[in-house]
Amino acid sequence: KMLTGIILLENLKWLLPTTFMIGAAPAYITAWAGWRAISAILPRWIYVKGDDFLFSTYHRNLLFFFETLTGVELIFYGDLNALLKNSENSLYISNHQSTMDWVIASCIAKRRGCLGSSRYVLKDGLKFLPFYGFYLGMHGSLFVKRAGKFDKSKAEKQLSKDAEDKIPTWLVIFPEGTRFNPEVPSALQDSKQFAIDQGLEPLEHVLFPRVRALEVCVQQLRPNLDSIYDVTIAYGGAYDFDNHQKLSAPTMQDFLKGKSPKVHIHINKVPIDTVPSDSSELKQWLYERFQAKDRLLTQYFECESESEARFPGIRVVKNIPLISLLPSVLLWSGVFTLCQISKVDRAMYWKVGSSIAGLGIVWMAVMRR
Repeated sequence: KMLTGIILLENLKWLLPTTFMIGAAPAYITAWAGWRAISAILPRWIYVKGDDFLFSTYHRNLLFFFETLTGVELIFYGDLNALLKNSENSLYISNHQSTMDWVIASCIAKRRGCLGSSRYVLKDGLKFLPFYGFYLGMHGSLFVKRAGKFDKSKAEKQLSKDAEDKIPTWLVIFPEGTRFNPEVPSALQDSKQFAIDQGLEPLEHVLFPRVRALEVCVQQLRPNLDSIYDVTIAYGGAYDFDNHQKLSAPTMQDFLKGKSPKVHIHINKVPIDTVPSDSSELKQWLYERFQAKDRLLTQYFECESESEARFPGIRVVKNIPLISLLPSVLLWSGVFTLCQISKVDRAMYWKVGSSIAGLGIVWMAVMRR
């Protein structure tokens, strides 16, 4: 019985937050649909401003569960001034190890004052993700196919429209295209071989970055961009320092269960006017950024223990004040809770939200080919 209780408590650590986060999605998508209908006759910038505000409130709800409730310690290094609130238009590039990487991008965006304008370059298949896929497309995210299937003209069309309308942007891109996972050594070997074929030095702790999506984003958005945030992430608990062995980075479920009590985040803010425009030069620039990530991670893994693990340089722990997250938690989690009180309320809640989500999937399948 004691073992059963322990297992139950362990599962509740992620089940309860997940229930509230996903449970709030129908309320959010319904509120967004209402705003979209109301703002249909208004200039696009008004819709975008309201949409960004809504998105920011929903994101704060998520950050409460992933950062505040878990008690994780986010340790920042590098350009620490980048943590000061100063809303700007930026591209965000990072090494990619886990679904948690998206949350870390939001944690930084919140500190920068860019949370509502967070948009993403996503795998094409994610546009069919219930609730979220359709909405993220409407919010300005870019869905791309891999390798030879990448549709450059489609990406250019969407981004040029955003640039023309001067849409506020914190655009998150993971140039590796897929997650680095030590349990899938074939992906790392393929990456190393690709580097060798290009006449370049293989990378040990990150995969070889692909430049196509970043190139289109830089070309189309450059007039409105201020900077590129080059971020390197190391998760506590994702390396066995005793046996010098890499482990899989924590999933969202692992994170909620407290399996990564610390996350080390190195930030390098690069002014956009220092980023090359030429395609071949940009490719070399991106590769050099990932070489630098590889060196940072090598230094991290060379530390003697988990408690001593760190990136080089000054480090700062900067928490998000609870007061800035609590209103969103009360709003979205509160609406979800109230709508579960009676059977009729529950049925209506899920029916309305699911209907809008279903129409969204149909829209993405038919209208956005």
